[in-house]
Amino acid sequence: MSAFLAGFRAEALMLLRERVVWLALLALAAATLFALHTGAARVAAQSEIVAAARAEEATRIDGLKKSLARLEKGETQEEPPPYRDPRNAAFMGGGPAARVAALTPQPLALIATGQSDLYPPVVKVTTGSKDGFLFADEIDNPAHLLAGATDLAFIVAYVYPLVILALGFNLLAGEREQGTLAMTLASARRPGAVLGAKFCARVAAPIGVTLVAVALGVAVFAGAGALLSADALRLAAIILVYGLFWAALAAAVDGLGKGSAFNALTLVCAWVALALLAPAAINSLAAFAHPAPSRIDMTLAARAAATDADKARDAALARYVDEHSGQKPAREGTLRRLATQEAAFTRVEAVVAQHDAQLARQRALADRLSFLSPTLLAYGALADVAGTGEARYRGFLEQISGFHAEWRSFFLTRAQAGASMTAADYNALPRFDESLDAPADAIAAPLAGMALPALVLAIIAASGFRRARP
Repeated sequence: MSAFLAGFRAEALMLLRERVVWLALLALAAATLFALHTGAARVAAQSEIVAAARAEEATRIDGLKKSLARLEKGETQEEPPPYRDPRNAAFMGGGPAARVAALTPQPLALIATGQSDLYPPVVKVTTGSKDGFLFADEIDNPAHLLAGATDLAFIVAYVYPLVILALGFNLLAGEREQGTLAMTLASARRPGAVLGAKFCARVAAPIGVTLVAVALGVAVFAGAGALLSADALRLAAIILVYGLFWAALAAAVDGLGKGSAFNALTLVCAWVALALLAPAAINSLAAFAHPAPSRIDMTLAARAAATDADKARDAALARYVDEHSGQKPAREGTLRRLATQEAAFTRVEAVVAQHDAQLARQRALADRLSFLSPTLLAYGALADVAGTGEARYRGFLEQISGFHAEWRSFFLTRAQAGASMTAADYNALPRFDESLDAPADAIAAPLAGMALPALVLAIIAASGFRRARP
């Protein structure tokens, strides 16, 4: 242990004298804090959207209750049209009384954008088909979405490994080329321990700086409560294990006994292959194996199905008027309208279900192949900790589907029975359950997928360091 500590201390002192090392570490810390700052701004904007939607819902439903009270007391002389009548269940559930389904940001949502730039944080659930509220709005400017966001997950996944590789790629090769490796091997009682300690000092600097910067940024931008949570420990574990993987890779390449140029070129190629090419290849392969229509195509197909159902409704109402000598449809017309709405709902549900099933097969294949890329594993794990990963958003959409069915049942049963909405009905409106958290064990598999290769590489590196020759 004394040999290890002596080597660690000596290398740390040498690093402190290198201005380029300070520059690299300060740049990494600054990038980390900037990413957390932008993430906090994004979360604040999403929280404002959720709060505004809830306030608008409360005001809207309160207005319907007041209008209903005036109608029941006879204070309103003119009969309101059906689409404004708070007693009309067929129309109220389709928009005026729509309930807000919100996905509240998690305490550490600032660390990763994840799926939050693709799905809205707030959805107004109605009795209509899903295309009427799931795809009603664009989330952001498409040009902004194409550029992507600079979040902590991006910094950790792509910038953080480069700093580790830059400091650890040439410990043995550098000392061999400078002629100091022979002196180190001759003066140390346990040369392998000393060399390992010197390498640990090099890679501990960027790992430690990143962990400290993340802790500081989370405490400042998310609060002390978020820093002391279990998710913060999971975040630290991901950063640590991911950093150790790249450190072990650098040590394994350096232990081959080649020159600095060979090490640098090999590690850069490895970074490009694992961080850039592998994720793109995995997603492309999953899309090729299980092709699914784009979100735009799905939206257009769903709206086409709804349009066909509207045409069928118009034809049915026209036949009704013709069969009843030009009389306007009353109760029977309402039932026909509800029936055609149900037909539109069934068609749209079939289109959405087909798209979701194909997309689920894509995701399953991509999840299995993601173990070929530690970068993909790390990014997915960070998104899960942030609460913006695919698992939580899939749960959110499943909750919306269940609530949509409950909402439709609440209003359509009353509309089909011809019952008027009462104050008690408005007080008993179904509420969306917003208690949706990401699974606590969601990062277990990604951590194992990074730790096992890191362990293998560390064993290879230890063997190479023990065989080191000047």
